[in-house]
Amino acid sequence: MAGDILFPRFLSLILALLLLFSSVSVTAEEKPRRIKVIGMGKAESTPILKMWFTTEPSTDPLIFPASSFGRVIVIGDLTGEDVKRYMRIYFPRSYEALLEYEFCFLAQVDMSFLSPQQERWIYDALSEHERGGVNTRSIMSAHDWIHIPWRDSVVSDAFPNDVETIAAAEDPKWEGGRLVIRDDADLPSIMKPFKEPVEGLFTYYSACAADSASWRQGTQPLMTIPKPGSVILSYTQNNQKLGHPVPGQIAHIFYWRWNSSVTFTFQDMVFNTFWSPREAIRSNPYALDIITNIIWFSTGRELPDDSLKVHEFRTKMYNFNIRKGNLISLLDFAESFGANPAREYEKLNEAEEIASDASDHYLDRNFDFAYETVEVALGRIDTLEEEVADLKDRTLMWVYAVEWSVMTGAFLVAGFVLWTLMVRRALYKEVGQTRTSSF
Repeated sequence: MAGDILFPRFLSLILALLLLFSSVSVTAEEKPRRIKVIGMGKAESTPILKMWFTTEPSTDPLIFPASSFGRVIVIGDLTGEDVKRYMRIYFPRSYEALLEYEFCFLAQVDMSFLSPQQERWIYDALSEHERGGVNTRSIMSAHDWIHIPWRDSVVSDAFPNDVETIAAAEDPKWEGGRLVIRDDADLPSIMKPFKEPVEGLFTYYSACAADSASWRQGTQPLMTIPKPGSVILSYTQNNQKLGHPVPGQIAHIFYWRWNSSVTFTFQDMVFNTFWSPREAIRSNPYALDIITNIIWFSTGRELPDDSLKVHEFRTKMYNFNIRKGNLISLLDFAESFGANPAREYEKLNEAEEIASDASDHYLDRNFDFAYETVEVALGRIDTLEEEVADLKDRTLMWVYAVEWSVMTGAFLVAGFVLWTLMVRRALYKEVGQTRTSSF
């Protein structure tokens, strides 16, 4: 009798647990595979943001300028009216539309271009929903016209840099130093996997023009002061004992959990050497990996167990796209000379489908399958490159043969005509003599 009573209770408990786990799995599945990112800020930053978030398969970006200071190479100098127009066109028209974006990237944004309502929307989205955000160089500038709007904005409350303390501090002149990535066991694996190679690149870093002699001579690099509760992932050293909370260590990348969200502050700007892929100075090959880990971490996604392998996947996928573009150009070139590359295009489509499967595995966070699949796609590209090269060579061989034949024929005809007229002179009549009459 007791067993008859306990069994329904046990069955009810099992059903409740199943419902609980199913609800948890449904909640996890509700997160979209691609993370919508809204990015705005200094004009020089927007092309870098666009490059990052269009290259990374897991992000879906909306990028536009929110500062008239700086220059976009494609567009040129921006005026305040230009920025206002971009804000009207691209900034979400409602709070609900803004909530579609899980991550907000403020790259030295000029807050004077945002209306109080837009600022409140960003603040509320970070406060009430699980969102992520980054602001770069949050003291913004030594110039009051760009610093004060950020300091007075409610949005600055959501980010971990203490702009009030920085603004009140003395303006010291100091030199940069070595960049250090912390590898404490309790820290998330956002930057730790890249500690050795990145630190080897930046033995001197001031978060400005990292290798510029002018900064070495004592021009002021950028200061940050983390608010209480911030977690510092990396810092730059200095000999002047400047920095908080540890003298001699100025926080470089740090975050905190603020209400429902996780927000980050960068000491530098995205076009500085640590982030920029510009090869004129030194590029950081792990910049996109760090940025993506920041986005995944702050939006509640799990970080990969092997970040270096994921880095290799991104590199291989990037190389696949570059080589695919080169193949298409070569096939178009061969086709313009009369080749029929239908078979090669079909094989290229097959390779693209394999690469698309690799991206799907990546978005499903099956990173091992993604890596193996993209290697198969690259193997197809290797074979196809040889075939396309052969097709190009065969096509050009016939082009060269026809050109040689035409040139040789023209040479022979010209030679024959020249020989006939000038050597054989068969078409000429003998010169005769005329009898002269005498008187």
